[in-house]
Order: sequence, then C-alpha cells, then structure tokens
Amino acid sequence: MAKISISLPDELLTYIDQKVENRSALIESLLQQWQQQQEDAALAVACALVDELELGWGSEWQNAAITDWEASGL
Repeated sequence: MAKISISLPDELLTYIDQKVENRSALIESLLQQWQQQQEDAALAVACALVDELELGWGSEWQNAAITDWEASGL
C-alpha cells in the first residue's frame, strides 16, 4: 500500500486524537466515503443524461421488466 503524508494544524491533530484511536483509519474511511460520494454523483449525472437523451428503456420495456421481476419472486 502506498503511503502519503499530510500536514494538519496541531489543534486539529489534538482534536482528532481525542476522538479516535487510529487517525490513519479515520482518514482512510473519510476518503472512502468521499470516493463513494463521487461515484454516486457521477452515476446520477449519467442516469440523468440517459433520461435526457432517451437512451434508456421505454416505459413499456420498463413495465415489462418490473412485471417479470415481480413474477420471479425476487
């Protein structure tokens, strides 16, 4: 795993150390959450473009897929 180094003010480090046991794990978790938010936002934009350009399923196809899914019991 690659290592990175960041600089934070002493007050912030003191605050973090009072709140968590492992600051590296906190930073990793925050970055993973940020990455997921970025991916979700990109997916939302892509879905909006598909809708806008009418590249997705038509309502008839969508209704048929929902009916098939409901009938399958999943």
